[in-house]
Amino acid sequence: MATIALDKIASAAPAEKAVTSTKSDKPGFWRSLYNSIVEAQELRAATYVHGYLAHLSDDELARHGMTRDQMIRRTRSMMASV
Repeated sequence: MATIALDKIASAAPAEKAVTSTKSDKPGFWRSLYNSIVEAQELRAATYVHGYLAHLSDDELARHGMTRDQMIRRTRSMMASV
């Protein structure tokens, strides 16, 4: 009898996982706040880095593996996403 009961439990386990919660997929207040702070800090850091790269000479940019045109395109795409 015990094996029959275990078989029933094992076969019912995947069905239990299929049950969805009634909560919405929207993140909570604190998670949303945290994500906004992280995004703002990433934008701040990227702005700082692009400002630094703008002051480098073409030779220094080449040593870092980029051209002035690439640096300008990255800066414009970053600013366009804001």
